[in-house]
Amino acid sequence: MCWQSLRRFRPRHEIQVTTPGELCEAAFWTEKKPLRMHVPVGLFRMQGAFSFGSEHPFRRALAKGHDALSEFYAKTQPKTIADDYGLMPNSRVGADLPPWELPWYGRAQRRAPPGELELGPEHGVSFYGPCTEEKVSLELRRLSDLKSSISQYGYDPGASGDIEGYVLWDGDHCCFFVRGGKHRAAVLAHLGHQLIPVAFRFRFPRLIDPSQAGIWPLVRSGQMDAELARDILRSYTGTKR
Repeated sequence: MCWQSLRRFRPRHEIQVTTPGELCEAAFWTEKKPLRMHVPVGLFRMQGAFSFGSEHPFRRALAKGHDALSEFYAKTQPKTIADDYGLMPNSRVGADLPPWELPWYGRAQRRAPPGELELGPEHGVSFYGPCTEEKVSLELRRLSDLKSSISQYGYDPGASGDIEGYVLWDGDHCCFFVRGGKHRAAVLAHLGHQLIPVAFRFRFPRLIDPSQAGIWPLVRSGQMDAELARDILRSYTGTKR
């Protein structure tokens, strides 16, 4: 059994998060036993600053089928990062970066997301278009299979692995950025779960704070203006989508 699988089955200390402040506080957990948090679905975000309400593209697909997801990918085709978050570029440094970028990520190579499962990157990504018909069908199949499984057997993160991510905080509001498990999160929200168990993503920072913007990799390297980077973070902590 690989170390990732062993990590999945480690016992966790579990807490219920009832306020954004409690979610931020959880980022400072230091005990040896890993933390699992039961977080209100209203605090969840997917890349692109999408909340997991009824208008989330995956939830619309679960409710209305193929055409709803195909329409989302046809209408949501940002050319730049500023375009993706609905921010006025105003010639700010970094506004023309690709929409998949995030200013607080440090990477040896900055490249577009790879493909998922059997499809390569040429088919598109899950959080904006354009996407091929094969990609639309793949996303629908994943969502439908998860819905059937969870409806029949329930959801056990100890067996299937935790939904993982980290906390974004703007000084007043915070949210949980889902870095792994966005399909499970959407299905659980669609099925009416108000609290969803999550864990912190291994190797990722636990809390992103705008006071640190000057040392975020894209800002420090001069590829993005610090205020644009903060505006991107605020897109997540707000409720624009």
